[in-house]
Amino acid sequence: MHHTLPDLPVLPRILAGPILRRVTVDSANVWLASSSELQLELRIFDPNGTLISQPPEPKAQRRRNRTDPTSWQLGAQLWFTLVEALPLADAGTFPQDTLLSYELLDTETEQLLDLDDVCLEGASRPGFYIPSQLGVIAYGSCRKAHGLAFNDDGSVQSKDSLALLTEQLEETQHDLSQRPAMLFLIGDQIYADDVLPELMTYLQALSLQLMGKSIPLPDGSDACLISTQERTALKAGCGLTSSSQHAHVLSFGEYAALYLVTFGNRVGFQFPPEGREDLAAARHMRTYSPEKLKDFERLSLKTFVSSQPQVRKAFANIVTYMNFDDHDITDDWNLNRSWYDKLSASANGTRVISNGLAAYWAFQGWGNNPDNYPARFIRVIKDHLDDPEDRHKCAEFDFRLWKFRRWSFVLPTTPPIFVMDSRTQRDFGSNNEPPHLMDRYALDEMRGEWLSIENQQQTPIFMTGTPVFGFSSIEWLQDVLYRIGVLMGGFTGLFSASSIDVESWVANRRGFAFFLDTLLLRMGLTKVTFLSGDVHYSFANRAYYSNRSNLMKPQSDTNDWQYSPTLQCLQLTSSAMRNTPESGRWLETFLANWTTKVRLGPCSPETLPWWERVFFWRFFRYNTWAVEVNGIPGKTVQQHSIKPWWKILLFWRVIKIENWRPRLRTELNWITSRPNVALVYLQNGEVVRQVLLSGDERENNLTYEIPPDTPS
Repeated sequence: MHHTLPDLPVLPRILAGPILRRVTVDSANVWLASSSELQLELRIFDPNGTLISQPPEPKAQRRRNRTDPTSWQLGAQLWFTLVEALPLADAGTFPQDTLLSYELLDTETEQLLDLDDVCLEGASRPGFYIPSQLGVIAYGSCRKAHGLAFNDDGSVQSKDSLALLTEQLEETQHDLSQRPAMLFLIGDQIYADDVLPELMTYLQALSLQLMGKSIPLPDGSDACLISTQERTALKAGCGLTSSSQHAHVLSFGEYAALYLVTFGNRVGFQFPPEGREDLAAARHMRTYSPEKLKDFERLSLKTFVSSQPQVRKAFANIVTYMNFDDHDITDDWNLNRSWYDKLSASANGTRVISNGLAAYWAFQGWGNNPDNYPARFIRVIKDHLDDPEDRHKCAEFDFRLWKFRRWSFVLPTTPPIFVMDSRTQRDFGSNNEPPHLMDRYALDEMRGEWLSIENQQQTPIFMTGTPVFGFSSIEWLQDVLYRIGVLMGGFTGLFSASSIDVESWVANRRGFAFFLDTLLLRMGLTKVTFLSGDVHYSFANRAYYSNRSNLMKPQSDTNDWQYSPTLQCLQLTSSAMRNTPESGRWLETFLANWTTKVRLGPCSPETLPWWERVFFWRFFRYNTWAVEVNGIPGKTVQQHSIKPWWKILLFWRVIKIENWRPRLRTELNWITSRPNVALVYLQNGEVVRQVLLSGDERENNLTYEIPPDTPS
């Protein structure tokens, strides 16, 4: 049953961008999506307006083995361009700690692209800077176009959180000590599995316009023409487990169309005018009916779209790196072996994942580290989309995308930043067992990257989709419910791994210990910082990991063996940019982290001394490692009243009475579900503060002052 698609206006030449991507002292890259081919030259200027860059010669990128074309056509009206600039030969490198600007020259017409709409206030060009040592960076996750955005007191935040970052850039554009140098989007930049019906119809039409043809799924289904009911049935039939009642994009064109709306909406999507949405009526709502929920989601999508001009400014004026999480492709992506086996056995399911990964490469992955993607890999994507009826090209497309293992990347900053793929390199155990989030080959690759870093006296930063040290109360509850579900004997149901999202690092304790042992023993680290998202609440933790089985050989003439040092970890989490669960508004009172949490578990046998491995491990599997987790409280200017009154008795530890009214104790503001984008401040390579930008006027920021390390 086909349905009528709307007629769309002619596409603009620039569909998305410019977005500043990978920038180092050796190279700068800017990404754009367009409806026709672009032949561009990226030109970088110093503060005096002097040109300090040159384009790569036709074969000059070769010193880094870059033989790829800089522009790829993946649809009739869909081109992707990654244009690079190199420093002038006599300079050798781009200057650091200096405000630089750029322009894009169309080499065919010798005209500059009009970038006025992405310039910060008072600037004639978009700008950026390259820090010699990291001072301020921004990060965030979970940006659903129609996601609810409630502050902790129940009021609505109408702006997209990335618009708040633009305002921060405006205020600090000339103060490089306070201006964020980089933005990290570390998961769920789109929600491919959760699209409102009004937007889905538009995406179907835009997909046909972009691709110039309909590309069917392996069973012949035409994603651009099927109805909502057919789409839901197709999703369930191929094993996609998203619990959303809304639509799931399926084709490459639909993924691309969704990216274009959420990456600045230059394509001009407008929400249908009918509806009962009212921002004033939405404020301070504690509960609502399913019908009211639909109104709120429609309202949220409207305000999201209205924020996109500001978002385009942010992308153009800060170096941006991106990593995927599940919703960028589909909910529960690689959750466990059962999920993987079912999807990989379905031709439709395999194709949907491949389409999502191809779109991720085009819109996100390519600009992170272009050297990771050889021309042959990109050609596989292009060949399939050019000739989707060719079975061999289809088979190679599915295989190459599913088995590709170079999504991770490392930045040569001070301190270095590791952006980790913990989705496609998992080690699955039994059918429904939580997996190791990174297998030993992925961890070995990470070790190799660390060995190539000259200054190993720094505290590296690791970007991970889900927190390594999560909020212990929630992880404990998930673990209990999951075990109950296992005892009840079902993969699906109320307590299934899918329904309660059992994929934290500690859910598989052996994998958790192996990862931390890799950092502590194999890489020789004693201090690390993790920046994460995914969980739809934000917090800060300090954790100390030790493993009693890890004996170090004596360093002197004595024969005394010593235990390895403790791994000191700082865990910062920012989530979500725009996806506040309704239940999240009482997380602060329900889950205050004022106590120290200790978690124990067995390590892998190979890390034990041989006598324990032979005589004891086979018979008595005892706990050999321990993690002590301490929450770090945040402070906010605003204080919130607590309702209803029964919470006062239940959560008295985090409440104080002021003027006969109960209020949250701001000195114990451990966790928040308010939508935010985070700023991380560093001094001499160490994190000293995290600020969560939140509230339409950034009036509701939560600040975590990070105390110096004090070993447990």
